[in-house]
Amino acid sequence: MIATIANRVKHFLSDKNITLAIILLAILGRIIQLIYFFNIRVDGMYQHMATLNFVTGHGISTDHALPGDLSTTVYEPLINWPPGYSLLLSPFYIIFNHNYIAAGLTIDILAAIILIITCRRILHLLEIPLYLVNIFTLLTGFFIYYFYFIASSDAVAITFFIIALYFTVLLFKRNQFAVKITSAIFLCLFLSGLVKYLFIPIVFIVPVFIFLKGHIEKSTALKKTGVITFSLLTLTLATVLLYQKHISGSVAYISEPIRGFFPENLRDAWPVYPASFIKPDTIGLIFPSVVFTITRIFQALNLLIFGGALLYMIRHITMKGFKKISTHDSFLYLTFFLSAGITLLLLLLSLRVAKEENFPSHLWTYIEDPRYYGLINVALHLCVFVGYQYYHILKTKALKIFVFSLLVLMLPETFRGIFFTARRVVNFKKEEYLWQAEYSIQKYADDIIQKEHAKLPASNAVVTGSSYYLNNRVSIYSHIHTLTEVEKINDLFSLNTKKPVLLLVILQEKDLPRFLPFLSDKQKEFAGYFRGFYFYTTHVNPH
Repeated sequence: MIATIANRVKHFLSDKNITLAIILLAILGRIIQLIYFFNIRVDGMYQHMATLNFVTGHGISTDHALPGDLSTTVYEPLINWPPGYSLLLSPFYIIFNHNYIAAGLTIDILAAIILIITCRRILHLLEIPLYLVNIFTLLTGFFIYYFYFIASSDAVAITFFIIALYFTVLLFKRNQFAVKITSAIFLCLFLSGLVKYLFIPIVFIVPVFIFLKGHIEKSTALKKTGVITFSLLTLTLATVLLYQKHISGSVAYISEPIRGFFPENLRDAWPVYPASFIKPDTIGLIFPSVVFTITRIFQALNLLIFGGALLYMIRHITMKGFKKISTHDSFLYLTFFLSAGITLLLLLLSLRVAKEENFPSHLWTYIEDPRYYGLINVALHLCVFVGYQYYHILKTKALKIFVFSLLVLMLPETFRGIFFTARRVVNFKKEEYLWQAEYSIQKYADDIIQKEHAKLPASNAVVTGSSYYLNNRVSIYSHIHTLTEVEKINDLFSLNTKKPVLLLVILQEKDLPRFLPFLSDKQKEFAGYFRGFYFYTTHVNPH
């Protein structure tokens, strides 16, 4: 009876029409989530600013006006993040006529769709039955990955990395050198590193693994691909970093300057392996009081899982080596090495770099950020289905149960994602998303600028105020520059310019006491109040 039902389910999930419906449902669900979560936040804000400057001929840079001459703009190279995301965003930015929201959403949605399709193609290459591939798509299509929840360039970098893994599996399957496959592996790994600093050292794991596999198996094709990919990655990524050194004096960027040895930072490590299946905060939805305890338990499990996997891999390699390992075993091996590489890199950074304040009263370190483990999350989910398909060849019943349990453990997060997505549909046009709220403030500011220009034209407009976050948003939206030295507005006479400039000042209500001299200055005009912000204008003319 059970076998008959199982066969019917497999047959149903293997139908072509059902397959198409599942793919479309997963894509639609992901798009709904992305529209809700979209927000360029602080990291994306500067990268979008760099995109604007790049398409207007000022390179990957940020800009600001000088208080001694508001009509002069200073452009500074942006190396806080590698240039890849700003470069990739540029054509979308142009297509959508500098609408950064439409451009950002489009690239995020395209990356998400490609990730869904590529994961399916990897499973197909590994000969996973169609019904299992469809179950994978259903489970992960609604799974709320942190690199989507905390919107950033991570999602794009991870997508490129997964595409590189697809072509790597294809290479293992064919075991023949092909310029197209080698080029695809190199290009996707290069773009992944170009978008995210974290992946620059990690991308080299792939060509090294390809070469070692080829060397042990005496495969000229694999060795050749490994050497070429490694060489090209070294040349191109080194060129990018040296160029950044040339234009800025620094190869890369770590915001916290204090170095030392900080083992206490490891107490906040994100438990990536158990949390890839059930997040502590998901349990907290039912039992809010135990989130901290659950996190600590997960951290202990994380150590056990990582340590156990490491010992197993060492023992397995020692006994069997890499000789004649199957394609799916090669994928599992590579996934382990990538996961270990990311984990160890974040651990090293957290040990060596002091915590930084990423927003007021909150200290942050690398190893605690769940976004950084996104590639591990996706790879682990793929491995579960690869392992499930081959569980019958595992030697012990315990391993069979363990692999099946991992698949079942994905269900709570999937159900949470489905429920979350359904709520977005039910509440369509009844709730305001964060990017919509920010957009309304930016538009309000832009309307003030246009009205002031209509009354008294000025050569330029400059924005300043108590919230750098909002200043930069207005700068991107209205294509104007920022005055970062906001305290200068307390002495408007100290501001100078070679050409007439309209200065827009935006003060958050709670910050008004800091700017009493400005508020009492008769040169300024009150322009409006909107969502907790006061808007003022003043015209600065040459002295």
